[in-house]
Amino acid sequence: MKSLSVLVAVAALAAKVSAHYTWPQLIVGGVNTSTWEFVRQTNNWQDLNPVTDVTSTDIRCFTSGESGTSSTATVAAGTTVGFTVVGNPSSLYHPGSVNVYMAKAPTGTDVASWDGSGNVWFKVFQIPAVADGVTIEFPSENLTEVNFTIPSQLPSGQYLIRIEHIALHLAESFAGAQFYISCAQVQVTNGGTGTPGPLVAFPGAYTGNEPGILINIYFPIPTSYIQPGPAVWPAGGSGAPAPPVSSSTIVKTTPPVTSTTSTAKATSTKTTSTTTSSGATSTGTVAEFGQCGGMNYVGPTTCQSPFTCSVLNPFYSQCV
Repeated sequence: MKSLSVLVAVAALAAKVSAHYTWPQLIVGGVNTSTWEFVRQTNNWQDLNPVTDVTSTDIRCFTSGESGTSSTATVAAGTTVGFTVVGNPSSLYHPGSVNVYMAKAPTGTDVASWDGSGNVWFKVFQIPAVADGVTIEFPSENLTEVNFTIPSQLPSGQYLIRIEHIALHLAESFAGAQFYISCAQVQVTNGGTGTPGPLVAFPGAYTGNEPGILINIYFPIPTSYIQPGPAVWPAGGSGAPAPPVSSSTIVKTTPPVTSTTSTAKATSTKTTSTTTSSGATSTGTVAEFGQCGGMNYVGPTTCQSPFTCSVLNPFYSQCV
């Protein structure tokens, strides 16, 4: 037990020195827009360091040290947009989870000059971790971009879109979780008549003591993972389903021993197991955002038109 604690400490120290990143580009119409064109430039645009204090105003858009100079992109409700990852490396290197929130600027207020304060944020997408006490998986790990759908029910108007990756490699102690955050400005057109919610504020949505933020992912392996924040709106909307974890899978998850000049990641050794499909329909095809492939996956691999099966990581492919 003592040796495992030493390994965790060594890995944690090594993980501090690299593998930081930003979200500088909005993806619109499948095209990466220019860096900081529609995304507000964040404080970490040079040093890439994360936010760790959930009570700071930087937990909102991470822009306290930068002036607002971004433009506002026009996107239609019901379409897919996304964010790219840029850093060292340019991927979500650390194990963790992803949340995407939106907030509507008050009527008569230009979103470019709005700070996003108050209980105005609602969640539209998430990529949670999944654990069963034997194994823990992180479907967002190593992604180079995250795409999601603007809900078709969303009323037209100007919005901020806030994306966060919560890196959990140091999250066993309070304020150890690392938040990589960006906010984009969009004008949503052709909207619906839905009422988004629940609404939360940043800061305020998190205390730092949530089980999905204050968590030891190495030992003992968690029996479950509770995604921080409110439920995705609309219910049954674009929240990404977590890949299934078979109860017969035997996984030993420990942080590797590394030098202080390298970055540590949780590694896992698996035995062969079977899983059930996620998002499959009665016709044998997979709906949007359902699982369509991955290591040990045995379900349908054909997506409903017009979606295609996209590889997110070796364990999980998704219809997008």
